[in-house]
Amino acid sequence: MKQRKIVKLGGSVWDTLHPDYFKEWQAWLEAGHELVIVHGGGPALSAYCEHQQIEPVFQDGRRVTTADVLTGAERVLAGEMQTEIVAALGRHHIQAVGLSGVDGQTLTGKQLVELGEVGEVDRVETDLFELLLGGRYVPVVTSLLHGTEGTLNCNGDDCAIAVAVALQADCFEMITDVPGIRIDGTFRQTLTREDIQTAIATGDIYGGMIPKTEALLAALTGGIDIAVIRDGKDPVHPGTTLQEVHHAFTTTDLRTTTY
Repeated sequence: MKQRKIVKLGGSVWDTLHPDYFKEWQAWLEAGHELVIVHGGGPALSAYCEHQQIEPVFQDGRRVTTADVLTGAERVLAGEMQTEIVAALGRHHIQAVGLSGVDGQTLTGKQLVELGEVGEVDRVETDLFELLLGGRYVPVVTSLLHGTEGTLNCNGDDCAIAVAVALQADCFEMITDVPGIRIDGTFRQTLTREDIQTAIATGDIYGGMIPKTEALLAALTGGIDIAVIRDGKDPVHPGTTLQEVHHAFTTTDLRTTTY
């Protein structure tokens, strides 16, 4: 049976991504399945800001986007980095097409004024995605949104989960620089939803891990059966898989398994 996977490719791991991931994706596609990649690019954008002497500001792991930072996101993330990813996929015989939410107004957003030129996804237009997937292309998505007053930057994790839910993905994967969720200094095998919320409140989960964890929880709440965190340097390691014990929006028990 055909399956649909959405991969959030963290910008922090792109330069060190293990090449076997390309082989894995190629095998997935050759088996008749579908793939969408949503990429981040925080380090590349930070390097741009440093070069342009723009001091980056973060709030709970999320970048505050000024007009200058938005220009950098358009140039670096939707330009250089997206082209690099699409080209690398092509070298591994994977047909890919780069796009952002601005293309075809596939992703529209509502501005979060406190974060500057930042938006949260309020609508995903799936027609263009379905057209590309039907043609056996891999959409490579940059998390820029179409806003009422212009382009908006969007947290890559939040963008990826919105796309995954809208496309009714069977699996949501985050390929990042950590192998799982760590609490009290150790990677945990079993957690409840309450455990995760408490860990965020107490600071055990902090910074960039907050949107990652929230995205995984949102995937399950949105109806996706499986959400996974994997290590970009080790494709053999299965990472941490989150799956609802009772598949319902009012679930009270969430378990994770770390191998």
